[in-house]
Amino acid sequence: MSVHPSVSRSLAVALAFVTIAGCTSAEPDGTPYPTPVPLQSVDDAPAAVDAFLTAWRSGRFTDMYAMLTEVDRARVAEADFVDLLETFNRLTGAQDLEWRMGSIQPISLPATSAGAAGPVGPIPALRVPMRLRMITDLFGEIDMPRDLLLVAGATDWELKWSAAVVFPELGENGSLRLRRQEPTRGQIRSQDGTVFARTRDDGLRVYPQEWLAGQTIGYATPATRQDVAAGARPGLRRGELVGRSGLELGADELLAGSPGYTLMAYPANGEPVAVAQRRVVDGANVTITLRPDIQATADAAIAGYNEAGTAVIDPRNGDVWALSSAPLFNPNSMTIGTTVGGTPLAAPSDSARLNHATLAAYPAGSSFKVFTLAAALKIGVASPATRMTCNGTWPFSGFTFRNYEEHSLPGLVDLLQAMAFSCNTTYMPLSIMVYDQDTHVLTDLIREFGFGQSTGMEYLADTPGILPDHQYFESTKRWDDVFRPYGPFDQIQLAIGQGSYLGTPLQLANAYAAIGNGGKLWVPRIVVEARLPGGTLVERNRRALARRISLRAGHLDYVVDSMQAVVNYSYGTAYGPFIGFGIPVAGKSGTAETGGPDPDAWFPAIAPA
Repeated sequence: MSVHPSVSRSLAVALAFVTIAGCTSAEPDGTPYPTPVPLQSVDDAPAAVDAFLTAWRSGRFTDMYAMLTEVDRARVAEADFVDLLETFNRLTGAQDLEWRMGSIQPISLPATSAGAAGPVGPIPALRVPMRLRMITDLFGEIDMPRDLLLVAGATDWELKWSAAVVFPELGENGSLRLRRQEPTRGQIRSQDGTVFARTRDDGLRVYPQEWLAGQTIGYATPATRQDVAAGARPGLRRGELVGRSGLELGADELLAGSPGYTLMAYPANGEPVAVAQRRVVDGANVTITLRPDIQATADAAIAGYNEAGTAVIDPRNGDVWALSSAPLFNPNSMTIGTTVGGTPLAAPSDSARLNHATLAAYPAGSSFKVFTLAAALKIGVASPATRMTCNGTWPFSGFTFRNYEEHSLPGLVDLLQAMAFSCNTTYMPLSIMVYDQDTHVLTDLIREFGFGQSTGMEYLADTPGILPDHQYFESTKRWDDVFRPYGPFDQIQLAIGQGSYLGTPLQLANAYAAIGNGGKLWVPRIVVEARLPGGTLVERNRRALARRISLRAGHLDYVVDSMQAVVNYSYGTAYGPFIGFGIPVAGKSGTAETGGPDPDAWFPAIAPA
């Protein structure tokens, strides 16, 4: 920050005066009087300056005031002095003050300037050139080159004071104010340019795609006093848009941008002058991986359900192509109350606002049999040559387990046939064969596939679900309020996606993608990048591999074969829906009991298989 021109001119005159006074011993009329010798030692001046600035840095403004000259204390009330400095700190977010002292110059001041009531004549003083640097939250570093003037007091050097020490533009009795310029919240848009969220000229947030991916996009509304008090976002002010759900919430800081600030000096007489500025930065435009056409297909497929969720992931890299949730949700209902075209919208239910693809967890049913098969292949208790029965029932330890309506296949069947038929009485015994050899291998493998934990996807919240493994039962009581370790019955239930297990559509889709791509479990990616309106890249999110699944390629291939059997075998549970489909599909149906009349139905799949 530069010195105000009027101050520069006065300093030039003062310096010229010192030079002239040092060049002659004569005192013709009209020339200033020579510089008198101060009573205090010049060597004590640096300590006086340091004490004053240390008090400033520490916010001890009353101590600073006590160091001013008597005439300045008579002229400026302590309350006004303290208020100016406190206002400066508050408006700028001042955190620290650094300084560097230049060469001290002896000068003299007229008696009237010093306010002396004693002898008429020059007052001994010192000019101390300073390089002040104020470190602030709002404006960063503010350079303040200043000249401090010291006057010899009765016992020590005293500071000459005016508001110009803070900013020359303030004049003698000026004040400081802060102007704020609000940024425009960034857009959310797909890679093909489809805009999912934007801010209207009136400041309200609108969603041009209406119900399309509504829960995933989320919504943003003006901040309340409670939001500000809770620190919903650094620097948030009441009335600013703040994300409430979905990507609007997860990517809030990218979308919000940062306001601009101008610190204004208002002199007592004259026009206000800007003394420090931080430019406004509009919110970044966030590009996402959702594909509008695939998202629309997913939305249409589940729109008629009371509760449903769908996730579509690219197995090659983890990009999320669709996240659909029913009941469908139009974010405009939370912001403008109508569609973009003006049709009134009813208030959505809690279920409609919830993203069932990422935040709702369910038992997976028989779609988990693929992991049971993978575990059996991994430890060698089964192979493509394995043959087992698929009877209507299977007794174990005093209990009888059943297939759906006790259906069965005759004789011995291979594991592809049993998968196609979704035979509980094959895969339950297979899970016990795995358990007898290694009690941890099934649960460990399921955890490898990403269950019981967040997927790690950034900017969009997801629930970890529940993986009821050994660790889970060490800290979780059973239905009868008793701790019991993981056992064979837990293994049987987990083998068919029942018991205490809960997972999300996103987790299932990501796990099946890893089966289909050769064992790569990706971190799902939904935000590709964020760029400022001018094109400057703010953030780029590269594809990330969570881990490689510890299964041999041949084992994964056989699991895929079993999933194709579900679709291709005439008695496969998904044979009928895919007749004439035209694209080879590998998947596994799952029907999970919920304790009520309506089970949870699944079909995780990969295509083309």
